[in-house]
Amino acid sequence: MQIPLISWVAKQYRAAFEGLSQEAWVLATVMFVNRAGTMVLPFLGLYLREGLGYSLADTGWIMAFYGVGSMVGALTGGALSDRFGSYRVQQFALFTGAFLFLGLSFLTEFWSLAFGVFILTSVADMVRPANSSAVFEYAKEGNVTRAFSLNRMAINLGFSVGPAAAGIIAAWSYQGLFWADAATCAAAGLLFVGFFRKRRPRRERERPVTPGRSPYRDRGALAFSALVLLFSLAFFQLVSTMPLYYRDVFELKEEQIGLLLGFNGLLIVAVEMVFVNWAHNRIAPRHAIAIGVLVMALSFASLNWATGLPGLYASMLVLSVSEILAMPFMISWITLRAGDESRGRYLGLYAATYALGHILAPLLGTRVIEHFGYSTLYYGVAALSVLTAIGFSQLPPATGRQSQP
Repeated sequence: MQIPLISWVAKQYRAAFEGLSQEAWVLATVMFVNRAGTMVLPFLGLYLREGLGYSLADTGWIMAFYGVGSMVGALTGGALSDRFGSYRVQQFALFTGAFLFLGLSFLTEFWSLAFGVFILTSVADMVRPANSSAVFEYAKEGNVTRAFSLNRMAINLGFSVGPAAAGIIAAWSYQGLFWADAATCAAAGLLFVGFFRKRRPRRERERPVTPGRSPYRDRGALAFSALVLLFSLAFFQLVSTMPLYYRDVFELKEEQIGLLLGFNGLLIVAVEMVFVNWAHNRIAPRHAIAIGVLVMALSFASLNWATGLPGLYASMLVLSVSEILAMPFMISWITLRAGDESRGRYLGLYAATYALGHILAPLLGTRVIEHFGYSTLYYGVAALSVLTAIGFSQLPPATGRQSQP
């Protein structure tokens, strides 16, 4: 009985990964290397509070500057990708980001640190819409959703490695986190330039005489973005308040926090590609998203029921399931919605919406904690998730050249 089961599982994994383009694999590898350096963000709150002695309120503000810069970088990266192409934007963002991470490690005063965080993310996060645009340009016909899922899998694998390694580094030196992030940015840049310097996309982007449609005049895209913002307010508690919750309530050490956050990435790596390969022709994107956001409500509510480390891992398991259901289809929906000439701007709006969530999630989360406590925050986030799930279920199908039901 075990051998047929193993054979079936192997067949599902083979089907999930076969047929993807070489370029899609390299783009995913670039994002893996880059996100394996995701060491500063998960521990930024702890670094500011314990390393530099900032208050909870000041910590929330500096983390909000991280989000503001990320939003600026996403919008700029999307617009520049439409104008100059995704290659130049990724090259600039990766190499410049490496130098900015090094510089940020020397800043400690509030305003210089807040401004430094803003500049860093304004540049480093240009890579996200540019990379997403490149994924579409280099994906084989019919493999767009799987190519995006491969990219997300690589990001999550990096995110599982990064926080786990960051926990070890942070226990030794918080400043070492910035140096590690710089090294991975530079390594990702070298890999990207080495492979793509002389390659042309499979889908040559059309150069229309008139500009493509604006996402800001597309009611469906704007409704989608509003729902993504609500989703991100809930989801980004993962990297803003949950590490503080683990430390304040459960007194976990940096290594334990890193492993717990890394567990999320490992689950997604293990399951997401197989699920997307099965689901992309069976479930409408908006329905998969709605179910995933509904599951997220259960995950945050369950944080209040956890009585120890096993309970925290169970809650993270549920959160990972929700992410697998929702997030691959979010980027697929917005990409299919856009035309060739507007894809960078649509993806820029999508990334900027997440960045706005980065701004608001720590500000709102830390203030709710200060006045009402963790329990109220996570029940409130669960309620918000239920309402957001209902909204996603009412979205229209994606439309555009590559649309699907």
